[in-house]
Amino acid sequence: MIRKSVRTALRIAGFVIASFLLVAVTLILARAFHLRKGPELDWWHTGIITSEFRAGDKGTVTTFDQYLEKETAVFDELQAMVENNMRADYHQLNRFNRGSRSYPVKGSRNFNRSAVLQPPTVRGGVLMLHGMTDSPYSLRHLAEMFHEQGFYVLNLRIPGHGTLPAELDRMQWQDWYEAVKIGASHVSGQIGAGQPFYLLGYSNGGSLALKYSMDSIDDISARIPDRVFLISPMIGVDPLARYSRLFNWIGYLEYFRRSRWLDVYPEYDPHKYNSFPMNAGLQSYKLTSTLKAQIQKMAGSGRLEQMPPVLSFQSLVDNTVVSSANLDILYEKLPANGSEMVVFDANRIGLIDEFVLPRHKILLNRIMNGGSGRYAVSVVTNRAPDEPGVLELRQPAGFPGFVERPLKYAWPDDVYSLSHVALPFPVDDAVYGIAPATGHSAYPRIGQVHLQGESGALILPPALLQRLRSNPFYGYIEERIKGVINDTP
Repeated sequence: MIRKSVRTALRIAGFVIASFLLVAVTLILARAFHLRKGPELDWWHTGIITSEFRAGDKGTVTTFDQYLEKETAVFDELQAMVENNMRADYHQLNRFNRGSRSYPVKGSRNFNRSAVLQPPTVRGGVLMLHGMTDSPYSLRHLAEMFHEQGFYVLNLRIPGHGTLPAELDRMQWQDWYEAVKIGASHVSGQIGAGQPFYLLGYSNGGSLALKYSMDSIDDISARIPDRVFLISPMIGVDPLARYSRLFNWIGYLEYFRRSRWLDVYPEYDPHKYNSFPMNAGLQSYKLTSTLKAQIQKMAGSGRLEQMPPVLSFQSLVDNTVVSSANLDILYEKLPANGSEMVVFDANRIGLIDEFVLPRHKILLNRIMNGGSGRYAVSVVTNRAPDEPGVLELRQPAGFPGFVERPLKYAWPDDVYSLSHVALPFPVDDAVYGIAPATGHSAYPRIGQVHLQGESGALILPPALLQRLRSNPFYGYIEERIKGVINDTP
């Protein structure tokens, strides 16, 4: 009887597994055949840059100067590829068309490359790490602010970025992290032992900054940062990203190569890829999963007590990362070390508030009422339901209640929230700003694009054109960071 029951259970289990595999294979093949009807891959989706830094190079590339030598070779390769693949029918807004306004090189300046800013007198150093599909341009304004404050700034280009979207189809997160360690070693070597050393990470760069900070606690050869700044931190991503590896596997067949790409769009943005390979999402999932496990382990062992203070800025409404992860995975595990979470609420003026999804309000209530008390919380929100002007509600660590501070900023008329990508850009940014043009820009003004028409007419999704690309409260971020730099409240 027992053997019969076991055989029955095994048959049922086998049936369930076989059914699951059949459904999975059917879905993967259905998607693969569907994608073959979509946009064709171009050379920037398939090209290979052989000079790019990889984790395996860490034995021969140990200094930032050596890293820059490889980066120079990378952009020499890219330039040759652009020259060899030029076509007369290229769109006028194509970052790989030398005659286009989207071509990233203007004169001798290419903001997609690593940049060092050195003041006459150095008072500290900061390593800046941009986000996924971005380039150092995304942190250009904050880099200039730090430089004006007397900081030696390294705005690092993370491997696989600023060149071809195809590079993110091959990168591993360890490639990015080894570059971060080289950058951190360089910056800490440019400043005195008593001068502050900071890390600033945007989005995926925030994960890298946190990992380095935790690793440095147990690495006597690495300097522990004195402070970590995070912009739209990527602490958690959609768990479904783990399954992108399934589509990668079938994409190794040339017939289904398009399956390796989640999005294939025209590359009109000079500083950020529009196309997105499945591998990029997979690597973000692997990195954030590694980060989560490390935070939990170090919190359990007490090693996280040595973690430097973290000051983060995030939009309550964020469709790129799991917004609650910053609270649940990071802040609720941090020690009482002076850390603070800053949240930009959605615009609550008038009828707009009625259309904000309830889950965002639930998260805001958790942030404001359910914290451990070991860290401060600041919320930038409307002064009143009928007022576009905003104020800061701040709760210091360990104290109940929020203190109000009026701010000089206000919601623009047609903006209902910030976005993941908006935070590091002021509204007058030459590419992503929403402010009216005040002069000629060498780049296309992507942030000012507002198109209306019939749905389904464009090859670009409405979400890509509607997304806010700059931050009307950018000045507040600078103000708060300067307060830390200058030790003011």
